[in-house]
Amino acid sequence: MRADETQRFHEIAVTVASADADPVANYINESICEGLLLEDDEDGRTVIKFYIPDKTDINKSLQGLARYMKAIDPAYAGAAFRRTFIQSLDWIESYKRSVTPILIGDSIIVKPPWNQSTFAGRTEIIIEPKMAFGTGRHESTQGCLAQLEQLDLTGKRLLDVGCGTGILSIYAAKRGAGEVIGCDLDPIAVENSAENFVLNDVASVCSVIGGTIDAVRPDRRFDVIVVNIIKSVIDEPGEIVSGAGRYSYPGRPAESGSRRN
Repeated sequence: MRADETQRFHEIAVTVASADADPVANYINESICEGLLLEDDEDGRTVIKFYIPDKTDINKSLQGLARYMKAIDPAYAGAAFRRTFIQSLDWIESYKRSVTPILIGDSIIVKPPWNQSTFAGRTEIIIEPKMAFGTGRHESTQGCLAQLEQLDLTGKRLLDVGCGTGILSIYAAKRGAGEVIGCDLDPIAVENSAENFVLNDVASVCSVIGGTIDAVRPDRRFDVIVVNIIKSVIDEPGEIVSGAGRYSYPGRPAESGSRRN
């Protein structure tokens, strides 16, 4: 989508820890505007750039963003927002340039569908990077992938709670899981997961349900359960799974559990 040549924008740039890039980007997408770019550096930081049409109340938008960032981490108090006035945007090309492959663990690569590079010896996960949690940048997503990397998933049944883009489900399917079910409250995440299952040719193994874990039939049993959601929601893991296996936290999958009725 190309912006009207006569339409003018303010480019706002803010730097955050890469682990916070997804939630901050989601806030911007939902509360300020839909066009943004993410640029990672080598120091674990991400520059988020977003574009606000001229004549918009920019200060009000930035005040809300500042409050949100401070709630994530008090260290963001007084964060600097860098402003640049620009005449027009080429959204697609600018966005594509900003999304680069992410290497995770010993054998995983996450890349967008337009990147045609091949990575010998790595499991490639193709993610259409829309605004759903699970692009591969967040520490908890990388931690879950690194843990799954250590498991034998052949023929296993896996439940992915808070599946976001479906990234963990896709990896499990590519590692030989027999059945994978994801669930997420966010309808955008549900749609994005289904799209990514097709992109990765795993739709025959993976499915996604809209809703919380309560939407999964209580009699279903799973060999591996991954819960990649905000930790405060799962401070009591027994409310999520029961059984002989370990309970799951962000970045740590649980094995051999069942849905609690």
